[in-house]
Amino acid sequence: MKRAICLLLIMCMSVPFVCAEETNDSVLISFIGDCSIGDSAQYMDYESSYHTCLKNNGMEWPFSMVSAYLNNDDLTVANLEVVFTERRQHADKVYYLKALPENVEALSLGSIELVNTINNHSFDFFEEGYDDTLQVLTDAGIGHFGSYRTHAKDGYDHLAIKDIKGIRFGFVGFSYPQDSDQKRIAQRIEKLKNEEKCDVVIVSLHWGRETHMTPESWQYKYAKQVMDAGADVIWGHHPHVIQPIHFYQGKPIMYSTGNFTFGTMSHVDPSTGIFRLSFQRNEEGKVEVTQLEVVPCETQRSPDYRPFVLEDEAERKAVFKELRFKKDVYKFFDNLPESFLETGIVKLENGKIIE
Repeated sequence: MKRAICLLLIMCMSVPFVCAEETNDSVLISFIGDCSIGDSAQYMDYESSYHTCLKNNGMEWPFSMVSAYLNNDDLTVANLEVVFTERRQHADKVYYLKALPENVEALSLGSIELVNTINNHSFDFFEEGYDDTLQVLTDAGIGHFGSYRTHAKDGYDHLAIKDIKGIRFGFVGFSYPQDSDQKRIAQRIEKLKNEEKCDVVIVSLHWGRETHMTPESWQYKYAKQVMDAGADVIWGHHPHVIQPIHFYQGKPIMYSTGNFTFGTMSHVDPSTGIFRLSFQRNEEGKVEVTQLEVVPCETQRSPDYRPFVLEDEAERKAVFKELRFKKDVYKFFDNLPESFLETGIVKLENGKIIE
């Protein structure tokens, strides 16, 4: 997969027919939740801080227990909830999340290739800090997306496009989406699909109530409107805990993917996961989601901070249970099938759940 890219390029240069066949291969994208790679600035020098952990253990540490999965997909996408900066002037708030610029190496070594940058901590060090973050990511070769100041021409409205195995993916990010943002989200979906010719558009929403284990009722209608506007996946974050998943016409709505590796956060449910979506082009040429697989994990608090894959069967099933609605809560959406409670997998065919 990722490590096979160079080999694939060689094959493409020497055996064009083989590459044409590769376009029909399944594409595997991993989504993970909130990653801070730092601390609230006032705690950076504490013995138990994220920065001290990296100093003592090295930049490979945060994702070292899940590398077997993140290294072996086609793309890993994370919510980056921190400011990469050395600035000191910060917003007047209780927690202002900061990471030294060199900490970006943890993302690179963790095989994180793309991040959402727009959330409630993006401007903890004002616009200058956000500019620093985008530059640090760009210099490290990590893609980013997120829309802020959607009517401005100052570079704060970033979409991302990734071409993988003949399938084009587009990414949109909004934070604390309001009803007035529906039109703006729809415009960006349309731009990606019609102008940029994306086969799949993934909409990232930083939304919901912190620490709540289920979405708020308004989110169901909001999600449907985003899907009806042309989104193929909704990937949510902000509550810092995982929440149940819906499907709408074969398209997944992941309301919250929880914390993955996070400093300055304690006393929340540590359940998390690697949310893996497989995409494939069908005989009619349309790209569809063919499988959702959740790799159940648990994240660790200070001073370790590493998420790890759960091996105990009862613990795995407990995470699967948290991700499945207990009853129908919105008539337009499908709940995960009961088999998910055993396998953590949902298979789809022609836009319908088959397992």
